[in-house]
Formats: sequence, C-alpha cells, structure tokens
Amino acid sequence: MRRTAFAFALCAVTMMSAHAQDAPADILFMRPHLAGLPAGAELIYRLDRKSSDTARLGEPFSDDITLTLGTAAPDGSRDVSLRIFSGERARAVDGLAGLTGNPVLVIFLDRAVANLARLTGGKAHYLKARLRAALRDQATSTAATAEFAGRTLEATRIVVRPFADGAEAGRLLGYEDSEFAFLVAEAAPGMLLEMKSSFVSTLPDAPKLEESIALKSAGAKP
Repeated sequence: MRRTAFAFALCAVTMMSAHAQDAPADILFMRPHLAGLPAGAELIYRLDRKSSDTARLGEPFSDDITLTLGTAAPDGSRDVSLRIFSGERARAVDGLAGLTGNPVLVIFLDRAVANLARLTGGKAHYLKARLRAALRDQATSTAATAEFAGRTLEATRIVVRPFADGAEAGRLLGYEDSEFAFLVAEAAPGMLLEMKSSFVSTLPDAPKLEESIALKSAGAKP
C-alpha cells in the first residue's frame, strides 16, 4: 500500500475496504472514505481552535481545509489535492496519489499529537505511538445519529483516551485524560463528519485547548 506524505500513519490511508469489520480502528483506517464521490468533488472542512492561554498557545481561530478529488482509478483510489487554511496560514498540498482514505483524518491526528507535545513537553514520536496503539486497542464505539445538509444520518461515535490508565501519571502535566473523538457516517461525503481533541489538565492554571475539524459542505469545485 502507498502512503501519504503526511507523518501520521497508523495504517496507510490507501486502505482496503473492510465493511465487515467494525472495530474503531477499522472504521477510521480501513474504510474507503472517498468511495462513490465524483471527480471534481470538493469537500470543505472547518477547523476550530479554542484555547485558554493565548500567550502560550496562540489566538483561537477558525479556518477551512478543502479537499478536491481527482478521477477514481479502477481500484477506487484517486489523487487528492488539499488547500489548508487561508491568508498567512495557507498552504497547498498537491499530488496526494492513490488515496481511498480521507487525508483530513491524518491532518487531525498530526495536529492532535503536536498539540499534546506542546502542552506536555513530551516527545511527539512517543505520543504518536501511544495514540496509534490506543486507537487500535482501547477505542470505544457507539451508535449515533448526525445532521448534515438537512439529513439525519446513522453514524458511529468513536472515543479514545490513550493515557487514562494512569501509566503516564506525573509525566503529562495533568493531561492524562486528554480525549480524542470521531463522528463517522458512511452516508456522508468523505465519511468523516467531525473529529475533536480536548486537552484539560488537572493542574491548576494549566491551559485548556480544544480543536475540532467538521465537515462544512460538499459539492462540485466551482
């Protein structure tokens, strides 16, 4: 399987279909999120960042992440281009080739790890490994419903708290209960409706941080 250029890779996001398997990690990493979408489809996600300490974590902001899909290959994979944010934050990523998984998931996970490393002073590669293992072994899923484009969709809510077992007590500056949540609906374009990371420390005066990425709209590129 071919990998994306992004750093976080629990599995490659060029995934095989695994609809018969409903483990949380399979839902996130083995489902063909981009299946059935036409060439030229444009998915726009909204990132919202809120923090209690602007001096340390920067000003809260909201901005868009736009995916534009190429023509599907016979195996269902396709090339994807990304436009991440606007203005001074803007960057474009072209030539993500042969994807079936939604690369916004990778963006979310990379940012979640970077945020946790910034808050705790921990090593990003270690935190990434712990999150990867927790998504595989500890994540829980429950049935849910979600609203998108005027429709009520059947969905799955996945939640994981990788450090809640206390193994990292004293090492994560009180952020052991950091939570990562995902709302996935097969009938939604790109399947990923919302992803949210929440960082709240048990230490007094420690900053709080919440970041979410949610599907804002889906349509054809203008």
